[in-house]
Amino acid sequence: MKGHPQVAQRILRHSKFTMTSDVYSEASDEEIREALQRLSRGFGQSPPDDPEESDEDS
Repeated sequence: MKGHPQVAQRILRHSKFTMTSDVYSEASDEEIREALQRLSRGFGQSPPDDPEESDEDS
């Protein structure tokens, strides 16, 4: 789901955010990879190599 998760919480009328996040949150491998790359750049480091790509080279 795109958008702020607390908006979904209020729309769905969940009293606890954990209910919303446990049921409706999901992150794809690609989203996780992109987030890690942004964090690495934010800390001034090179993004980590993609382990899936290095497996293919072996």
